Amino acid sequence: MIRKRGKALQEYLSKEFEMKDLGCLKYFLGIEVSRSKKGIFLSQRKYALDLLHETGMSACQLVDSPVEEGLKLCIEVDQVPVDKGKYQRLVGRLMYLAHTRPDLAYALSIVSQFMHNP
Repeated sequence: MIRKRGKALQEYLSKEFEMKDLGCLKYFLGIEVSRSKKGIFLSQRKYALDLLHETGMSACQLVDSPVEEGLKLCIEVDQVPVDKGKYQRLVGRLMYLAHTRPDLAYALSIVSQFMHNP
């Protein structure tokens, strides 16, 4: 029944718009989509692995929590300047990753406080 409705919707939309049937969705905007009898599973595994590789952190060890609870970051006087654009891009990519990884929210709330001056 659902497939029939889906097919009817697809036929209607193809009359109104130019479109192609690319088959079942498997990967879109960094999100992998898997279907089973239990439902639909969304994962950003490849996105996370690409991010780790790009930042040179693919060999890092796993931890239970990405940041110590209660950690206070501050600006050091002899601090080495960081590429602001690169930092902002990394934080933005981590925010996107948090769509399927809510455990990153606390760490992101800390590092995003320094977006204006990393």
